[in-house]
Amino acid sequence: MNHPNQFLFLRLLAIPIFAFLLLSCKRTDSEKGGNQTLFRVLPSDSTGLNFTNQIQETAIANVLYYQYFYNGGGVAVGDINNDGLEDLYFTANQQSNKLFLNLGNLRFKDITLATGTGGREAAWTTGTAIVDINSDGLKDIYVCYSGDLDESSRKNQLFVNQGLDKQGIPYFKEMAEDYGLADPAYSVAAYFSDLDRDGDLDMLLLNHNPSLFTNLNEQAFKSMLSEYDSMSSSKIYRNEGGKFHDVSKEVGFSGSPLSYGLGAVISDFNQDGWPDIYLGNDYSAPDYFYVNQGDGTFRNDLNEAFSITSQYSMGVDASDFNQDGWTDLISLDMLPASNKRQKLLHSPENYEHYQLFVRSGLHHQVMRNMLQLNNQNGTFSEIGNLSGIEATDWSWAPLAGDYDNDGWTDLFISNGFLKDFTNLDFINYRNTQLGNTHVTTETVQNLIQKMPATKVGNFAFKNQNGLQFQDVSDEWGIGIPGNSNGAIYADLDQDGDLDLVLNNLNEPSQIFENTASGEGNHFLQIQLEGPQGNPSGIGSKVWLYSNGKLQYQEQLIYKGYQGNVSEILHFGLGQQAIDSIKVVWPDGRKENIEKPNSGQLLKVSYGNSTTNVEFKKPNKPFWELVDEWDLEEIDATIEDFKSQNQLLYSQSNSKVHFAKGDLNLDGNEDLVFSDGKGNVWLIDGIKKSFQLKEKLISGIQSRVSGLELMDLDGDGKLDLIISKLNGENGSRIYFQGPNFNFDNEVILSVDGEQRFNSKVLPWDFDQDGDLDLILGGTYLPGRWPESSPTLVFENLGKRKFQYVSSQILNEINRVTDMTILDGNGDGKEELWISSEFEPIRAIQFDSEEFSWVQTGLPIQSRGLWRKLFTTKSESGNDLLFMGNWGLNSRLEADSEKPLSLYFADFDQNGSVDPLMEIQIQGELFPFFSRDELSSQLYKKKAKFPDHEGFSNVKISGILDEKELEIATILKVDTLASLAFEKKDGVWKSIPLPLNFQYSPISIFLEPSENELLVLGNLESTRLKIGKLTANPGIQFSIDLTDKIQSFGPEQTGINLNQEVVDAILLDEMLWVSTASGKIIQYQKSK
Repeated sequence: MNHPNQFLFLRLLAIPIFAFLLLSCKRTDSEKGGNQTLFRVLPSDSTGLNFTNQIQETAIANVLYYQYFYNGGGVAVGDINNDGLEDLYFTANQQSNKLFLNLGNLRFKDITLATGTGGREAAWTTGTAIVDINSDGLKDIYVCYSGDLDESSRKNQLFVNQGLDKQGIPYFKEMAEDYGLADPAYSVAAYFSDLDRDGDLDMLLLNHNPSLFTNLNEQAFKSMLSEYDSMSSSKIYRNEGGKFHDVSKEVGFSGSPLSYGLGAVISDFNQDGWPDIYLGNDYSAPDYFYVNQGDGTFRNDLNEAFSITSQYSMGVDASDFNQDGWTDLISLDMLPASNKRQKLLHSPENYEHYQLFVRSGLHHQVMRNMLQLNNQNGTFSEIGNLSGIEATDWSWAPLAGDYDNDGWTDLFISNGFLKDFTNLDFINYRNTQLGNTHVTTETVQNLIQKMPATKVGNFAFKNQNGLQFQDVSDEWGIGIPGNSNGAIYADLDQDGDLDLVLNNLNEPSQIFENTASGEGNHFLQIQLEGPQGNPSGIGSKVWLYSNGKLQYQEQLIYKGYQGNVSEILHFGLGQQAIDSIKVVWPDGRKENIEKPNSGQLLKVSYGNSTTNVEFKKPNKPFWELVDEWDLEEIDATIEDFKSQNQLLYSQSNSKVHFAKGDLNLDGNEDLVFSDGKGNVWLIDGIKKSFQLKEKLISGIQSRVSGLELMDLDGDGKLDLIISKLNGENGSRIYFQGPNFNFDNEVILSVDGEQRFNSKVLPWDFDQDGDLDLILGGTYLPGRWPESSPTLVFENLGKRKFQYVSSQILNEINRVTDMTILDGNGDGKEELWISSEFEPIRAIQFDSEEFSWVQTGLPIQSRGLWRKLFTTKSESGNDLLFMGNWGLNSRLEADSEKPLSLYFADFDQNGSVDPLMEIQIQGELFPFFSRDELSSQLYKKKAKFPDHEGFSNVKISGILDEKELEIATILKVDTLASLAFEKKDGVWKSIPLPLNFQYSPISIFLEPSENELLVLGNLESTRLKIGKLTANPGIQFSIDLTDKIQSFGPEQTGINLNQEVVDAILLDEMLWVSTASGKIIQYQKSK
């Protein structure tokens, strides 16, 4: 690759420092336990697989000029000589590609020269795909090119199989021009599928821009997203009679130059019979989710389907991980697994850039692997943290397959980047070098030599239950340090398990032989013999039923990274026999096979298929969307994090809250809501639609945190209670006068001081017949995690309330919810309180004072509790549900290694300095970077002059003895939401479905008896946590045996993968408010 020296300095400066354009991407190097592993690496002298993707870095050809210099090559598998054994084709970036013939018994022969498939010289080869391009029964090879080269050197090649010579060796002819596939774009990979269902294979070509764009504003981003660049944007080629034509514009594909495609997968995600496309983009470019419209066009539904995506999306795969019959999606990113590498490679959070991206149409992106669970309604819930696969360093090929034949789909991830290009110390060094000297070739060579390099291992994850995975990289023999890029799986030795093949950078390629077949689990392999234009049956669907268990696979061979896997479908069975198999071909024809034997390669032919499948219409959901309205959103996230960069989530955003009651005493409940802008409105409940009837209150200069309608003065009319999180004075009561007049205001304050309340709860604590008020204390703005105390105001009658001093209530801080419950069965009401960094606690009033009482709960764990909800079981027992943070974030906590928050004014400047410590790979480390620490405690910068010195330090190494003495320490030992039932006076734990842990829970509603609707989510979190929005709205039923059954969005009809601030049931209507300023209305289905 040639680069004029006059562009050298400009190109070097174009390499971004901030996370908004380039950021490097859980594990540390460890010894393998024992000698027996599931996989074993075979030496090349035994396999004959003599291939290395060796790159030569020079002063004019290196990663500083071409950011994809270390992205490596691909590998494809397919039977190119029709002998029943699958062969291998490798691509090399700067050298000859190689084709290896499978001789059996895991031995291979290099036939590159004889076949003429070595590819173009003096070029930069990327991905490859084996496909029968002309449906003649012979496998062909498509090869992609990229690099900073002229167009003629970048034209993709198609090696068309001409048949076998006398020695049984195939020979090929390069014919890309003849087929219309000699595309000169900057290509990464090709994917074949019958996108228009006309019986032949079309092609998706994944491309990228070789240049980076820095310092773009909103207008520039939006402009680039609407532009067209044929050399950078990904494309659709339609097969028209054996000739391929670029139809990208007419099918609705984006042509934006803001295109950095690294991975894609084609799957019928919505089960409508038409193949859809997920396309992953690197850097700040948005991913695309192209939903096939069935008329030859696609619609990008990314924003509607996914609430969050990986930021630097790399390899992509689709598979049914949880065995519900729908394909889920995994996209890879670059978050390191180990604390050390996170601290060395993870740039500080930049909220201005993040919000710029969202405003510009780049969507919500976070740097980590994403596992998107298919909700069966066109949307996905991201559960990567819950599943345990979120951090695997600089990752390339995700390959979903059942590697141990136990009947669950596992996950392999190839991993590695030749040098730590985004090491923060190196970036500082690089910037100093570029700023202090004239840039020469010697400067560049010096930078390359100084760039640190770290080998990391590949990852293997064993599927535990469909939603959670165990890291078995070392146990399975996968976690060998190296730099692996392209990878495939295939049963190369035909022994009934999936072997792995890796294309490594600057190291020999590897075959990992799988030994699962010797462990006794059953399997079934299926070879599809498709119709004339699609002989491999790409896009076909197979359902396998075994002892009440479902496995579902699509024929998706083009996935992972820069290659394709085996076209033979592999099903592990454990010890189960097969009941039946259903095969549906891409055109909808089907075949059922009853009780086939396991342990075989079953061939299924399109010729045996029968009538077309009729796609079932879904059953009527529980709820139907009526309408939604957008209110103006007031977002204070940036200001909150500017004030305190260690917040877990923003505390100050304006929110919409509801209350209901019969305000005009006409027998119908009315709906009241705060609009987030200081007003409270009345909606007429009779009309059951969003029609503003009257403004009740205006000019509230603070954030409202809740509304209550109660008759506080005994006049038979409902009064309005408003709890406030900030602003002047405190929460207040508006007493109702004639004609909805609410101008009689009582401010609930103590000596005129500012107090901040998360909730106001009416409770007749002194049992005198009127309602007193409890004000839950919450965080002080700008001084997190300090909190106002909880306050109690006694109702004296005649619309007067008096503050009652209580030492116990003063100790109750960071309150998120309160409820009244006789938890210990003594006949007296207790006030139960949920708080952050505390256990669930209870108090009661007796003998003129408040006192603590035991809750009797078997678990007294400190949590980030958000909600308490009490109801009765079908058998009449008390039920208690406790909404917590959930288990689907980067935060982990247990009693042995709790999440800890240290805070004090460590630098004596009058501000609060919070420092959080979390679990990373089972050890406690700071949840902040060196730069984030020094921006808060500047003097600490001298203690840690570089990132290397900070990379393994713990809190005890940051704070000195005096600072530790003055620090207040808050802890959390559980993040799981919990439920309890009181049987025979004793609280007992109720097992909850795992989807209770998808995200923070803040709302429980009872649509009917023994049913719960659970809502929540949280959006204004720290960037390194990302939006916690995996709960779309889950409905549960509780039977007489106290078993909880959950219903997903495809059954409920509710689609709320966003932060739900408040929700209320009014007759047959469900009203919901969101953090984005929407009011959404659902109605119960008739």
